[in-house]
Amino acid sequence: MLSKKNLMPENQNLYSLKVVLRDDANTVYSMVTCIIDPKETEIKKFECVASGTPNNLLPVRSTFQDFCNRCQRIVYKSEQLKNISKSLQEVLKATFNSESFKEELLHYMDHNQQDRIQFLFYQLHHKTTGHSDPKIELHYELIEPKDLGKTTVVEEDVKSDIPTSTSSTGFYVPPDKQLVQFRFQLSPVAGKPLNTISVGETVYVRLMPGDGVTDSIINSMDLKDESGIIKQVPAKIVNIGHSKNSSEVVIKLNEQIYGKISEEENSVKIKTFDASQGAAPLLTSAVSQTHSKMEKIQANRKADDSFNVLPFLIFFSLAAIIGGAVFIFL
Repeated sequence: MLSKKNLMPENQNLYSLKVVLRDDANTVYSMVTCIIDPKETEIKKFECVASGTPNNLLPVRSTFQDFCNRCQRIVYKSEQLKNISKSLQEVLKATFNSESFKEELLHYMDHNQQDRIQFLFYQLHHKTTGHSDPKIELHYELIEPKDLGKTTVVEEDVKSDIPTSTSSTGFYVPPDKQLVQFRFQLSPVAGKPLNTISVGETVYVRLMPGDGVTDSIINSMDLKDESGIIKQVPAKIVNIGHSKNSSEVVIKLNEQIYGKISEEENSVKIKTFDASQGAAPLLTSAVSQTHSKMEKIQANRKADDSFNVLPFLIFFSLAAIIGGAVFIFL
């Protein structure tokens, strides 16, 4: 792992990277942004979208949150190139999980080799759009965690496009939280259409193995049964945006675990929790389970210690009584 302690001020420990790709030949205009933790060599969060007009693009010196908001606005207004956007997201997800890619990217950033970074995204563009010669602009900077939500562009037109049942756009999952991959648990008969679900409702999901974070949580929470099937778990909707044909949803399994998904068909029926049954179930975190186990172990140790000390207390008590009796007799 690269050593970057001397290259980074203590109060600025996250890289914010913004990339714009202009492919005039294919009329594909893409935006990519991500947050990178250089100490952990980890890409914490990323957003991307491809559209058919350059008018949607932002200057690369905009903030990370500006790029996130613009990407989501393009999706909400159904101005994205769906197939290319989906392909771009899948390629970035797989690439950003590659340790060698992250090491290479951070090395180039630390040494200010912008041409090398441009070439990396040039290759990624070819995987999603085919052979072309896009113009690539990029900008990266070290920022403090408190500036992750900073914006310089007001997306007023987004708010009027989103139903009042949804929360504000640009929902940001804090970098100290874990982001898992998941799919909704469908219920064709009794389920509720996704485009009618609102913030605050509890739905059921299944985690999708394949990345380190999700796999770790599946194992630590024992979510896979003996036959290898992943168990369904409850999740709370914390942000949802409906467009004409799709929905973008952010869920929370507990205070530490979040998930985000773009559902192409928003009329699918999702299994939801019936509020008439009482309080919605809460998924206990792995941390909580470990803490409970430690408490049990400590309690058992105290009980064992008390049991081991008891014979000595009885012995000394009897000795004191006999000694007192002998003293009185004499």
